Amino acid sequence: MQFTNAFLATSFLAFVSTVNGASVNYYNSKDATCGGSPSLEYRNLGCNTCIDPPGDWWGAQVFDINSNQRISMHNQDKCTSASQVGQWYGNTCARAGNTALRSVWIACAGQRLANGTEVANAGENSADNDDVTFVALD
Repeated sequence: MQFTNAFLATSFLAFVSTVNGASVNYYNSKDATCGGSPSLEYRNLGCNTCIDPPGDWWGAQVFDINSNQRISMHNQDKCTSASQVGQWYGNTCARAGNTALRSVWIACAGQRLANGTEVANAGENSADNDDVTFVALD
């Protein structure tokens, strides 16, 4: 019985360490995005999380995640689906277009999309419209 409890405790700790750890940098300048110093930093975030700092941001970088974790960026608070302006998988950095970014959603690895389909082409980067510019990470 002691072995089972120890195994369960170790398994739980391993699971928690795999779902936490995402990082997000926000930039208040398009020029500094993805290369300059961030204006605001979040670390050790869990998945299925909306990062919604106050104010307008002109760029956001999401890193320390798996290549099959979906990221969406939004031009309104609270990561509403109607405000999504870009979606990618894996580590991503993007500059805002004409409208500032307001929030970033980090999904859990391998999660299904809102329409119920499976995550396909993990690691593929795609923007939903021209309001966000994708910047490739080295």
